Amino acid sequence: MKQRNQKRFIAVFVFSTPIMMLYSSYIILQDMTTFVSPEKKSETSFPGNYTFTTMFNLSFENEEDEFSAAMIRHREKNRHGHMKTYLVSDSYNTFQVNDSLSCWEDSKFKGTFEANCNFVKKYPIGDSGPYLQELGLASDFVDSPNPRIPVIVTAASSNHFLEVQALMQNVHSVVFPKYKNVKFIFYDIGLSVNETEMVKKHCRCEYRLFPFDKYPEHLKILKGYTFKPLIAQIVLNQYGFVMWMDASVRFRMGDLDSLFQMAMKDGVKIISGGLGVGYRTDPGTLRFLGEDPCLFADKNEIQATFFLIYRTRFTIETIMRPWVSCALTSGCMYFPGSQERISCVNQNGLGFCHRFDQSIMSIILWRLYHADFGRILIPGTFFDVQRDQTARYFESLE
Repeated sequence: MKQRNQKRFIAVFVFSTPIMMLYSSYIILQDMTTFVSPEKKSETSFPGNYTFTTMFNLSFENEEDEFSAAMIRHREKNRHGHMKTYLVSDSYNTFQVNDSLSCWEDSKFKGTFEANCNFVKKYPIGDSGPYLQELGLASDFVDSPNPRIPVIVTAASSNHFLEVQALMQNVHSVVFPKYKNVKFIFYDIGLSVNETEMVKKHCRCEYRLFPFDKYPEHLKILKGYTFKPLIAQIVLNQYGFVMWMDASVRFRMGDLDSLFQMAMKDGVKIISGGLGVGYRTDPGTLRFLGEDPCLFADKNEIQATFFLIYRTRFTIETIMRPWVSCALTSGCMYFPGSQERISCVNQNGLGFCHRFDQSIMSIILWRLYHADFGRILIPGTFFDVQRDQTARYFESLE
């Protein structure tokens, strides 16, 4: 009886093995095939004539598109392993389309640190060419001594006037006693006449009006946040060491020497953020930069709320130049309608929302520091972020 059962098992195994192999081949072929759904094709979808697929991955009309080609390369190089599927959301216009983008779970940055630096240096400069020389971002970089204490810089419009007063109160009471000669610059990006006079009278800072008229028209749209990289670079070009603070940042301590030393050593210090960069960056931006979305699907973004940049050839060429170039180019950091996509509440897919300055900075920094991303993060012992905390500080000084 036992021999008969063994013979039956062998016969079933021999008969079923070719069927299983044929089925596996069918699955692989299905996974490697793009099925374009004409019903979802729309000129008013994502910028760049995107179309959507019925299964597995995002596709484009132009098969040579870098965004699509990156997906094909992944499939050709990795015909084994597990796929992870991410939703892709399109809320660019008045309708929403959800589809999926398949990424191999081992999608990761490759190459040496030098190779990734060169990759970032080759990001397109778009419309920024006429401005790079003036901003100190042209190719003829000249190194120069930098201070050991950064210039503090912030900016505000009228809707953040009370919040920035709370910031100034914190800086005056916590930082100024330790660093009596620290330079503090405030950029006016939309204050009223009365608010401007109050800042000049009480901020104990250098007041500057941001020169919007010198730059492309889209910089005037404040919710595009393109002004921030430019302000940071202007100050960095003048002084060599900058510490940017949004109006919501509050220092916990006055002794910041160790933070300054870390920034001088690593070139950049910044704070961590929320969910994946891929979720919070429009696919058109990744496409413009020639980046593969799979690399950023599970990489947490940074926040451009609080950061320090120390001027070196490295930080100028691999961080500030691509960041500022993207800010100056409509369609990269900012594009028409993008200011309506800042909210990431209830996000449900890649490209669900768009976070402007910090989307781009996140892409740059993950590309550069993916092997040791924690080294560039500011320890939480130094600061708090207290959004919407306000103060009528100037009135108390009258």
